[in-house]
Amino acid sequence: MQNRPAASTRELNYLSVSELAALLNQVLEKSFPEIFFEGEISEVTRASSGHLYFTVKDSTSKLSAVMWAGVSQTLDFPVQAGLSVQCHGRPNVYRGNGRLQIVVHRMFPSGEGALRKKFLELKAKLEKEGFFAEHRKRKLPFLPRAVGVVTSKTGAVIHDIMVRFRERMPSLQVYLVDVKVQGEGAAQEIAAGIAQLDKSKLVDVIIVARGGGSLEDLWAFNEEVVVKAIFASETPVVSGVGHEVDISLSDLVADLRAPTPTAASEMVVPHRKELMQRIADLERRLADSDRWLHPLMQNVDELSLRLENRIASIVEEGRLRLQAAEAKLRSIEPGEVIRGLHGRLDLLSQKLQAAALRELAKRAALLDGAAGDLRRAFPLQRITLAGERLQAAERKIQVALVSAQRARVSELDRLSSKLEAVSPQKVLQRGFSIVEGAVGVVRSVRDVAEQESLKITFAEGGARVTVTQKLNQR
Repeated sequence: MQNRPAASTRELNYLSVSELAALLNQVLEKSFPEIFFEGEISEVTRASSGHLYFTVKDSTSKLSAVMWAGVSQTLDFPVQAGLSVQCHGRPNVYRGNGRLQIVVHRMFPSGEGALRKKFLELKAKLEKEGFFAEHRKRKLPFLPRAVGVVTSKTGAVIHDIMVRFRERMPSLQVYLVDVKVQGEGAAQEIAAGIAQLDKSKLVDVIIVARGGGSLEDLWAFNEEVVVKAIFASETPVVSGVGHEVDISLSDLVADLRAPTPTAASEMVVPHRKELMQRIADLERRLADSDRWLHPLMQNVDELSLRLENRIASIVEEGRLRLQAAEAKLRSIEPGEVIRGLHGRLDLLSQKLQAAALRELAKRAALLDGAAGDLRRAFPLQRITLAGERLQAAERKIQVALVSAQRARVSELDRLSSKLEAVSPQKVLQRGFSIVEGAVGVVRSVRDVAEQESLKITFAEGGARVTVTQKLNQR
C-alpha cells in the first residue's frame, strides 16, 4: 500500500531547487560577507573567458573556488598547483550543480599577506616624500666609461650581465660589489654597495640586480635603507630586480627600471655593432656637405645681409633724427629769440611813429583850419589861447610818444631778460647738460639702452659717451 503524506504535510510550501539555492546564498552572504582562509591550490583551470577555477585544500578538506577574469588578471604571481595561498572571498552556492564554492576577490602567496601590506604602506610613505618623482630621474650616459654592479658574485645574474657586456662592448670596465641579495642583513649590504660605488666616482652607472623570486625573496630591495641609498646616489642607478612582473620599491626610485637583470645590461651599454653603424652613418652625413653645410652657409649669408641692411637703416634713421633735433635746438637758442624780439620791436616802433605822424598831421590840419577861422574873425585873444593849447597838446603828444616808446623798450628788455634766464645756455651754465640718443633728447632711463652711444652738450663744448649700465629709476 502506497504511503500518503499526512494532511499537515500537504499544507507545507515546498521550495524549488533554484529557490533553495538563492535562499542559501542570501543566508551565506548575510552571515559571511567576507571570509579569510588559506591552503594549498590544486586542480587549477583557466577558462577561455579568463575566469580561474581551482581547489584549495589542506590535509583533510577541499573547497572549490572561483576567481573572475577581471580579478585574476591583476595577480602578479602564477597560480599553479602546490602553491600555498591566503584568500579573501565570500561563500556562494553555484546553482548549476548545487556545489558550495568560494568567490575569491583577493589572493596572496602564504606569508606574503603581511609583507604585501607593509610594501603598500612603505610605498605610500616614500611616494608622499617624493622619492619616486619622475622629474628627479636622470638620463643614462650614452656610452659609459665604466659600470658598477651590486649583486651576488655566485648567482647567475652576474654571469648573464657579463655575457651581455662582452657581446656589446668587450672593452667596458665593470666593478662588482658582492652582496647578499636575500635574507637578514642583505638590505644593509646592498645599500652600502651602492654608496661605495657612488663615492668612488669610478663608474658612470650603477646596476642593482637580482633574479626572480617571491615577494619575501625580493624583500631586501623593498627596504627603506636601499631606497634611500638609491635616492641619495649622485651616479645614475638602474634597477634590474626579479622578473618583469616583479615590482620593487628599488624599481620605483631608480633612474631607470629594467624588467630583468639582463635587460638592465642591455639598457646601460649600447651594442658595439649598432655604434659602428651609427658612426658610419654620421661619417656619410658629414661627408655630404652639399646636403647640410652649404644650405647652412647660405642661411648665414642671408642673415648677414639682412643684418647689414637693418643696421644701415637704423643708422640713417638716427642721423635724420639727430639733424632734426639739432635744428630744433638751434631754433630755441637765446640769440635767435632775442633777434626775433628786436625785429618785432623795430616793427612796433615803426608802426608807433607812423601812427604819431598821422595824428600830428591830423592835428596840424585841424590847427590850420582853426587858425584860418581865427584869422578870418580876427579874435586875437582867442588865437593866442588856441595857440597856447595847441602847443600844450603838442608837448603832451610828444611826452606820450616818448613814454610809450620807453615802456615798450622796458617791456622788451624785461621779456629778453626773462627769456635769457630760462634759455638752454643759461641752464647749461648752471651745471646742467643736454643728453641726446637714438630717440632724440633723453628724458628718462627708458630712452637709452646699454652700450648705446650718447651725445652730451655742456655750457662750453660737448662729449660723446657710451652707456655701460642703466640705474633703476627712483
